[in-house]
Amino acid sequence: MLQVLEFRERVKNFYQKYDVYLLPIIKFIFALIAFQTINKEIGYDERLKALPIVLGISLLSAFTPSAVMVLLAALISALHIYFISPLLSVMVIVILMILYLLFVRYTPRQGYVLLAIPILFLLKIPYVIPILLGLISTPIAMIPTSCGVIVYFLFQIVKTAVTMQVNLSVEDIIQLYTYVIDSLTGNHHMIMTVVIFSLIILVIYFIRKMSFDYAFEISILAGGLTSILGFLVSYLMLNKSDQILSMILGTIISIVLVYIIHFFRLTLDYSGVEHAQFEDDVYYYYVKAVPKVTVTVPQVNVKHINVKNSGKRAFSDTDIEETDEYDYEDEDK
Repeated sequence: MLQVLEFRERVKNFYQKYDVYLLPIIKFIFALIAFQTINKEIGYDERLKALPIVLGISLLSAFTPSAVMVLLAALISALHIYFISPLLSVMVIVILMILYLLFVRYTPRQGYVLLAIPILFLLKIPYVIPILLGLISTPIAMIPTSCGVIVYFLFQIVKTAVTMQVNLSVEDIIQLYTYVIDSLTGNHHMIMTVVIFSLIILVIYFIRKMSFDYAFEISILAGGLTSILGFLVSYLMLNKSDQILSMILGTIISIVLVYIIHFFRLTLDYSGVEHAQFEDDVYYYYVKAVPKVTVTVPQVNVKHINVKNSGKRAFSDTDIEETDEYDYEDEDK
């Protein structure tokens, strides 16, 4: 265990020392994955899938706030859809702008959440986000989480809508827009996912705020259990029993990933808990102090000894001593 703690301290010290360089690199990699995911899901315009363009907007996202990355992702998505269906792109732009304004108004710094959820849906582990946000954020994180879920299901609807043959007649246009709106508002799977993810965030948030020992670890397990039970009921109601096994495995993997993140972020030593009581003119306080686990990384100092120089110095010292003795005897004579 000591070696694991030392490794954690080395990782934290390395990040703190080079965070100026590591943060843009991490943002660049994340943006690259996000834009490549958009190109894979709705990449209708081959020009936007060109490597220089993807690298250029990823590099721009690496040195700008997350809200800019979300705006660029919305722009790229709209351009892809416009290439295949200009009429459909109008509806998509309106929906994306509503979500973007809602996100920017309340949680402008959590743009990575909105983009990460569609990516993790493709990896079958979207449960990582609500479990992690309940652990490190506040219930306001439900907004970008819900927006991310809506974006993912919107892309799935668009992939079906672009196959519809639409002429310039008013009836066809109304039919297309009606299909998108009905598919989005009547998507029970999407609505249940938004509700369950929000419930996971709330459960973890309120449990980890309690003062009993191992509240953080227990809250992670409680969030995972909430996810499994919630989606189990949801899939049974929606006749999606074939997805239950992958959901359980994805939730277990998500719990493990979040616990690893929590280990590197915060580790508490509950064996050293202290309780203190004090008062002021207005209140009487009961304080519970839990120390963090800290390990001093051993410092290894290696000294280089030059054997040749050492030998020369020893020889020179001998010569001086012999010379001194000779002079001393000479003076006696």
